[in-house]
Amino acid sequence: MIRPIIATLVILVAADVLLAEEYIVKAGKVYTSNGAPLAPGAVRIKDGKIAEVAATISPPAGVKVIDLGNGVLMPGLVDAFTSIGVEGGVVESTREVTPSLRVIDAVDWSSRPFHRARADGITTVGLVPGSDNVVSGLSCIVKTGGQRTTRVIKADHALVMTLCSDPSSGNNSRNRPDTIYTRQPTNRMGTVWILRSAFDQAKSTPGAKDAAPLREALSGARPVYCVSRSDSDLLAALRLMKEYPVSLTLAGAQEAYKIQENLAAARTPLLLGPIGTTASEGPEGTDTILNLPGTLHDAGLPFALTGGNLLAQARVAVRHGLPREAALAAISSTPAKILGIDQRLGAIAVGRDADVIALSGDPFDLTSVIRWTMIDGVIRAEEP
Repeated sequence: MIRPIIATLVILVAADVLLAEEYIVKAGKVYTSNGAPLAPGAVRIKDGKIAEVAATISPPAGVKVIDLGNGVLMPGLVDAFTSIGVEGGVVESTREVTPSLRVIDAVDWSSRPFHRARADGITTVGLVPGSDNVVSGLSCIVKTGGQRTTRVIKADHALVMTLCSDPSSGNNSRNRPDTIYTRQPTNRMGTVWILRSAFDQAKSTPGAKDAAPLREALSGARPVYCVSRSDSDLLAALRLMKEYPVSLTLAGAQEAYKIQENLAAARTPLLLGPIGTTASEGPEGTDTILNLPGTLHDAGLPFALTGGNLLAQARVAVRHGLPREAALAAISSTPAKILGIDQRLGAIAVGRDADVIALSGDPFDLTSVIRWTMIDGVIRAEEP
């Protein structure tokens, strides 16, 4: 069992300080996300960073060893589009355009969803505001465990906007005027109009309130995530971004397979909404297929799986046609690249953060379990 090994070789204290500053993890197989896995493999970790990766590593004197036996070591999982740990609501619903809302200000760092994410092997998350507003605000990138001062990777990251039915849902311009639902937009056309108006105002009135994030997006200095699900909304988002060139990533994208050529031409990354196990109707009545990730992979489109339970989603995707290597990339290296943190996370390589997970066996074997999750060289979650 791994628990006695960890208890004797890795010592944790309440302040999350690792007393064994350097040690080696050996495994039957190490998935690095950089080429073929090492079988066997070993990783040397020092001061929270990966110091060496090889088939075998001879431990220097005094360096502790964690031996996983026939187990597997792989990069910590990255969920690039989620709202876990965000308390008090994920959107400011009294206005349609709130680009300066910072989701990081609403994070409960000790919330239980972070604990569950660590148990699922998720070490880094992109936290986003909700999709009820046309322009929702600024996302952030944080780790799911560790000391508060070291968990924040990017406090203000992407500008999140919505081009689907969410902003207009429940709105009615003919209701009594003393309700927040008497407002625009009331349909998809109104959503597009508000987006155009927001961008135009940011360009023509530099000193306008909340205009800075929009100007940064228009200049290419800040990425933009746009929530769109149906093929018509995805096409509308691509058309709008031709008018207002931004660094665009599409989130949701349930019907992306219908417009693969358009997406390939635009070179737009995709943050896929959670994939299910049945071909039932998707969000907003979108058509769905079980092999959506496999279809996008065959078309050469970059995508990441999001929305929690990433390893389980990857297993479903592989079962329905996605190659194993692509599935692992979709929950580690690809979301790290989309988030712009691939030089630090998403792979097991020298100089990267020591964010790794240990499994009892093959990642796609349903009997394999996550033994422990390590963040910054400290084991933050163990198998119960």
